Amino acid sequence: MQLISLYTQPVRVSQVRVKDQRWQFEFDTDFDDVFAINDDPVGRLLQACDGVPVINYVEQQLTTLLHPGVNIWFDAINHK
Repeated sequence: MQLISLYTQPVRVSQVRVKDQRWQFEFDTDFDDVFAINDDPVGRLLQACDGVPVINYVEQQLTTLLHPGVNIWFDAINHK
């Protein structure tokens, strides 16, 4: 959610669901193509999250790094 908020305020955020050991949620934005780079409607999110550390705050240690298509995915739903 923090990465999304770098570019826009997410609105109408759904409840987080856990499916196949993945957290999933949906959200809307007030502006079309806020995450677009060229023809990729989520390109800016993919670019922003690559290599971001995931910290386990309970144990205060690095858990992993985010890598698009490996451990984080974005899909544009109802993209115009």
